[in-house]
Amino acid sequence: MKKLIILLFILFAVYNVQAQLTNTKWKGALRIDDSPEVIFDFGKDILKIYMYSNSATIENMTYTVTDSAFTLKKIEGQSDCDNEVLGKYKFGIKDNELSVKLLADDCSDRSSALNDTKWTKFEWPAEVEVDETVLKQYPGVYAMDDQHKITISFENGRLMADSQTNLVTKTALYATSNNKFLFHLGDISLEFIKGADGKVSKFIVHEAGKDYDWIKMK
Repeated sequence: MKKLIILLFILFAVYNVQAQLTNTKWKGALRIDDSPEVIFDFGKDILKIYMYSNSATIENMTYTVTDSAFTLKKIEGQSDCDNEVLGKYKFGIKDNELSVKLLADDCSDRSSALNDTKWTKFEWPAEVEVDETVLKQYPGVYAMDDQHKITISFENGRLMADSQTNLVTKTALYATSNNKFLFHLGDISLEFIKGADGKVSKFIVHEAGKDYDWIKMK
């Protein structure tokens, strides 16, 4: 009985450590050129690292957690790491800050980017529910100028944005009110505006303290 209690305690401790990271996101900067802001996105056993500004993938890795340390193994990405090379890093979480320190990693490309970094817990603002009759007012083609156009569509109950010049891929919009949406791409938001006739005439993109008008063409 005593051995069973000890085993259950160990299993609970392991689960509790893993649970600190599972399904959490953290924002910070890698120690690479230009120190770009990126997101650490921990799933059940996959860690995705991608650009905060445009969600472009930097690296996808498997991870396991043991005794306040996680072990990484590359699946795909931009580093020069061999897919069989393991990297082990000690981590600590305090006041919504994640600290990462190198324990052992033969891939210097990964260790130099991750060692001695700090990350802030991150969540996108909660999405609000908007009636479909409201959402269906917004689809159309919007242009900032002749060279820059974005198509807004309504698909599977939500708005999507697509552009050959301004977006890497078709992107979902997340409502924060009936006419305001987030891209989940950096700090970019979008606000639909109606004209005097009550019809949608444009949207305004708010980015880095600046506003950009996109006129509805059709």
